[in-house]
Formats: sequence, structure tokens, C-alpha cells
Amino acid sequence: MRQHGPSVVWVTAPHQQLGTEADGTSPAPQRPAAYRFPGYSLGRVVVVALAFTLLGFGLARVSGGSSGGANRVDVGFAQDMIDHHDQAMIMAVSVLHKDGIDANVRNFASEVLIFQRWETGTLDAYLAQWSKERGDLDRQAMAWMGMSSSVATMPGMQSPEQIDALDNAVGAEAERLFLTMMRDHHRGGSHMATYAAEHGADADVVDMATRMARNQLVEANEYTALLQRLGLEG
Repeated sequence: MRQHGPSVVWVTAPHQQLGTEADGTSPAPQRPAAYRFPGYSLGRVVVVALAFTLLGFGLARVSGGSSGGANRVDVGFAQDMIDHHDQAMIMAVSVLHKDGIDANVRNFASEVLIFQRWETGTLDAYLAQWSKERGDLDRQAMAWMGMSSSVATMPGMQSPEQIDALDNAVGAEAERLFLTMMRDHHRGGSHMATYAAEHGADADVVDMATRMARNQLVEANEYTALLQRLGLEG
């Protein structure tokens, strides 16, 4: 049985102070403008990913967690999106370990680590409030959305072969693979989040899913724009 609790990914980020909103809910970190962090390397990013994971978890717990009344959509979305985010972390770390990567691509990878770590911590806190665990990796996923699948075949998930190709790629090919794979990943995640926003019962989860659905589509479009700027896609 996989243990419940926030996972750790190391990430780079500017210093940022977060508290609670006036209504006691935990705020999402403000997403920076694209291309804000050129020059950051994985070697400089130790600590902040852990901080953001624990921040989301801690603030959600301190503020009372979710607003209650969760249904099977809320629970299933939280469990499945955590695993969906974890694969995005793997892809982002793969790119940040490489030399010679375009600063804008590196910046996007850093954003994935920062903001999906925060969301993972928050979703973990919600599951804890509902006395639920993440679930085993070999579980049936997506039943809450009426489209049962394995965790590995959720919308937007990349195959082991694709992950290996990214790990082994260098230079422009690594940039192309990361941007195209993350674009597909985000589109799948947005599809899942849209359903949760429309069918969830917990107000905090619905709000989070609504933001996630919008932001991941915006980022997918930004990846397309960068692919074209870099001459990696027509």
C-alpha cells in the first residue's frame, strides 16, 4: 500500500510570501509571467519544492482543509491528479538536469515544478481531511469521470518509452520532446480538471479544478508558441 503524504521534488523559485486569504482559505501561489526565471539550474533549486509541497499541505490543513461534502468526483480527481502531476514532475526534472537547454524551456520546467508541487500538497491535505489515501499505482483510475483506465493511461499521460526518449535526448530534441509532451499532458489534465469543476461537490476542489483547467490550457498554448519561436514546430 502506498503511504499517504506529500512527495518531494526539488525546485527553484524566487522567494515568495504566502499566507491565508481573508476567508481563511489557502491561496494559490501567483503564477509568474512566462520567461521570468532565465538562468536557473537544478543545482540552485533544492528546498523550495519541498517548501511549496508542505506549504500547500500545511495551509490547507491549518485553514481547515477543504470545505467538506466531498463526493466521489472530488476524491477521484484528487487521487488521479496527484499521479498525473507526478509524471509532469519527472519530465520537468529530466529537462532541468540537462545542459544547453533554452532558458525559456528551462523556465517552463521550473514553473511546472513550483506550481504542481503546491497543488499536490493541497490535494494531499484534502485527502487527509476526507480520511482517504492516494491509492495504489495499480488501481483503476478515472472511474469518477466515467472512463475507467489505468493510472498510466489517464488522459495526457506519456508512455514509458516517451519518458525514456526525453531522458536520452539532448539539445533541441530534448526541448521539442519536453514541450510537445507537456502540451499533451496539460491538455489531458485540463480535460480531467474541467470535469471535476463541473461535477465536484467540494467548493474548494471545484475552485482549484476550475483554475487548473484554465491555466493548463493557457500553458499548452504557450508551449506551442515557444515551439514555433524555436523553429521546432511549423
